[in-house]
Amino acid sequence: MISLFRSLMCLLLPVALLNAQAPASPKAPGKAKASKSARPVPAASSKGPETAQPKSLLKVNVTAQPYSLHFPWQKESPNNSRGLGVVLEGNRVLVTAQMVADATYIEMELPDTGQKIPAKVVAVDYEANLALIESALPEAMQKSFFAGLRPMGLDTGSRVGDSVSVWQAGRVGDLIETPLNVSKVLIRRYIVEGSSFLVYEATGIIRSEANSFTLPVIKGNKLVGLLLSYDSKNQVTTILPAPIIEHFLKDFADGGYEGFPGLGMEYQVTLDEQLREFLGLKPDAPGVFITGVIKNASAEKAGLKKGDILVSIDGNAIDARGDYRDPVYGALNASHLVRGRAYVGDKFELGVLRDGKPQTLSGTLARKKPEDYLVPPYAFDRGPRYVLMGGLLFQELSKPYLDAFGEQQSENASLLRLGHIAAHPDEIEASGRKKLVFLSMVLPTPSAQGYDRLGGIIVNKVNGHAIGDLNDLDAAFKDVKGAAHAIELDDFPRVLHLDAMAAERDNLRLQGGAYRIPALKRLE
Repeated sequence: MISLFRSLMCLLLPVALLNAQAPASPKAPGKAKASKSARPVPAASSKGPETAQPKSLLKVNVTAQPYSLHFPWQKESPNNSRGLGVVLEGNRVLVTAQMVADATYIEMELPDTGQKIPAKVVAVDYEANLALIESALPEAMQKSFFAGLRPMGLDTGSRVGDSVSVWQAGRVGDLIETPLNVSKVLIRRYIVEGSSFLVYEATGIIRSEANSFTLPVIKGNKLVGLLLSYDSKNQVTTILPAPIIEHFLKDFADGGYEGFPGLGMEYQVTLDEQLREFLGLKPDAPGVFITGVIKNASAEKAGLKKGDILVSIDGNAIDARGDYRDPVYGALNASHLVRGRAYVGDKFELGVLRDGKPQTLSGTLARKKPEDYLVPPYAFDRGPRYVLMGGLLFQELSKPYLDAFGEQQSENASLLRLGHIAAHPDEIEASGRKKLVFLSMVLPTPSAQGYDRLGGIIVNKVNGHAIGDLNDLDAAFKDVKGAAHAIELDDFPRVLHLDAMAAERDNLRLQGGAYRIPALKRLE
């Protein structure tokens, strides 16, 4: 399912968007507290080389079964994956979030003996693509399983030119090492939209083993990162680096995971001479042009506006490419100042030019949870929300829903329109909608006869009630006026009339019938 998610061009992503969606169990953003950046690294990273052995690895087996996006009461076929997890302090195991997404069963396996125990997720961040799992058994029952395992520490000091190794476990637990050389440090998208972070690129050939879904990258018997992807044609490996892992572990150390903050703004680079002249920028002046500010995100709350020129973040000058000069890595996209080095609740300052005059804007870093977006950028571990009435299926628009159509998006007028709204939600958000409710499809029922070709149309009102989300829709159907429901749409045919009694009869037929629909709605 993860391949369904595509990245927009966003600040503090490759071209422009600093989003901050919430991973699991968030706290309220902006809460006054001591900065997590000042906290010590969790014990997992304090171990020296002498503690890291092949015994620091576990095989992790996962069965996953995501929900269908187009028939939301159904699940897709289950799939299995296997990878390697890195043992940390407290008998917790680090894997990628990609591996445990939509998991129905997780187990940990000793590479040498094959002994297995069930596991559960205790922390996950789909943006940073990181997860911690631990045994699902009582402590006394797991003690012997972890007895011969040793926690591994972090190496956050890798640089361009360093030699590292990809570790894999052979069939009987034998260690397989593949040497690589770090060639670049840059900012790149991970697996979901709005998820660009620091990455290492390394060169070298990696042999394929059966447990290659998640692999650790090691230097000096410490964890350098987790393998994100491998381009066999160009022999280039992308690595999720230890500094991001360290941030994840520090954040979770107090048990209240908050995730990576974001500013929430779009920008345009100012390399074009004509654009610079139009903006009144001198040839050697820094800055990027702000083209959008996300509602209720950190930047908007600080006062940033569309049309401003961002020239600095916390005193770090931002050049025409959107880069700053990092003391460790050199030229690096400015996203790392927020999404790599800062924590939720930290204070920040933006230097901007507004109408040619310099200003300093101050604020507190927060993040915007995915469910707080008009069109959520991703969703895992839960089924899509929906309401089914008399064969009419209503859903809330999400990026995964659109992406599930693949290339068909460009061939269908309704999907193109929904995609445009998803990319430019400002006007819809200004109307007060919490979500974008739309008629997604029509099942063949007597009460929906004649509507069978409709789909992809936004719902404005039902029975006279404005629809801001599916909860509003569900309540509106309970307040029918007369003999038929009146469903007002924003496109042809504008109004649908659904016989209320006939729709209830069809609802009874749909449950347990040919479509095997267990419930007519999911609102949780």
